[in-house]
Amino acid sequence: MIELEDVHFYRQKKPILERVDLRIGKGECIGIVGANGSGKTTFARLLNGLLLPQKGVVRVNGKPTSDSENLLAIRRSISIVFQNPDAQAIGETVEEDIVFGLENLRVPKPEIDRRIDKYLKILRITGLRDRNISLLSGGQKQLVNLAAVMAMEPECIVLDEPISMLDSCSHKHVIKTLSGLNRAGTSIILITHDPGDLVDCSRVFAISGGKISQTDPGTLVACEDVGSGFGYGFAGFLEVAGQSEPRSRGIKVNVSHVYEPGTGWATAALTHINLTIEKGSVTGIVGGIGSGKSTLASLIAGLDTPTAGSISIDGGPPEPGKNVAILFQQPEDFFFEKTVRKEMTFGLKRMDVSEGEMQSRMRFAMSQAGLYRTILDRSPFHLSIGEQRLVALASILAIYPEYIVLDEPTASLDSKSRKRVLDSIRGVAGSATIIYISHHIRDVLDISDRIAVLQRGNLAFTGTKSQYLKWVSGRHESEGW
Repeated sequence: MIELEDVHFYRQKKPILERVDLRIGKGECIGIVGANGSGKTTFARLLNGLLLPQKGVVRVNGKPTSDSENLLAIRRSISIVFQNPDAQAIGETVEEDIVFGLENLRVPKPEIDRRIDKYLKILRITGLRDRNISLLSGGQKQLVNLAAVMAMEPECIVLDEPISMLDSCSHKHVIKTLSGLNRAGTSIILITHDPGDLVDCSRVFAISGGKISQTDPGTLVACEDVGSGFGYGFAGFLEVAGQSEPRSRGIKVNVSHVYEPGTGWATAALTHINLTIEKGSVTGIVGGIGSGKSTLASLIAGLDTPTAGSISIDGGPPEPGKNVAILFQQPEDFFFEKTVRKEMTFGLKRMDVSEGEMQSRMRFAMSQAGLYRTILDRSPFHLSIGEQRLVALASILAIYPEYIVLDEPTASLDSKSRKRVLDSIRGVAGSATIIYISHHIRDVLDISDRIAVLQRGNLAFTGTKSQYLKWVSGRHESEGW
């Protein structure tokens, strides 16, 4: 079905892919792995003509993607689900978003209704049909994107890390759903950092150094043991910078929040959340998609005002960029400078720090995030998603906020980068207060002092790790697990 013959692709004279020869048959399930920045997304975009090879040819059903007359047929055959769900959202509501693609394919109205019902049900998001997409969580948006692509029923679906924001239950269900589509005849090309996603793949290929080669999924182990080599921790940096540890009384949360109150879009996001986050602690916040985690993160970071109640930090309101900073699920959406260097120094210049201290903080932050100096003069828009996450994290660490909110900071990261992020969080813990939101419960248990669980906008549990494990065990027993 898909043939890549001697394919080359370069960016700024740097080889992204070189001499790629690969044939993917109709109905195959193929896995693609590789480190952040290795060229996985470039590979995906080449498959349906969103990018054209600078040498060589890509053919879909015998038709070269370089021939513009073939592109419509090729893109009907091959659909891509990307990492960033906001990049693919088109309609105002979930239904409108799915209808858009089907109408472009001239699918009859009765068939459109049938497909919307079918794929929302398959992905267990029927209740989102009339919801405003902009008010959905990142995970919910990812499921909507999947539904929109599945509803077009292409011959092949290319998935570029499209489920990184899902909780474990939803993640497993999507992988099972994709396996079912593949058995029914749909070709699946799955780009992922999670070896567990590859169990149903007939072949797995690794991209490294511009080359693509077949690999054994059994050799794809979890995090490598990479030493941090940071030299000094966050507390050491504060001493170097000449700053003393601030007095703090922590964060007090007592809120309810409704999106678009008083309108037809009104959606209760949080209900009577009472939570105390102690100074210097790492508090993990977990919960299923749509449970209110990102809403709570935004309120704590002072980016929105709760419709009821209040949030205080050290007895006063949150001050974004001063006493609190946030790393979003999609930090790349907020880049605006031409280079990584300018992006990282933007916040520091607003603090009016000296040039020497600015350079010292940048070196420290980049070391914490595992970034090399060579990245400073690159455009943040030309980095991989994983590299963008690390740059965003480093930009936050450089300004030394007293409180840091991290909303899914390891989403779409390879194992080494993920470990760097977790190591950097450990490095700042104690000197800064961390609110860590993640679907990776093992990571949460590893780095957190306390854990809070959100369920459908309610605070279902808060306590220590040992108390959390007992709570989970009790729930499993009561539900017959």
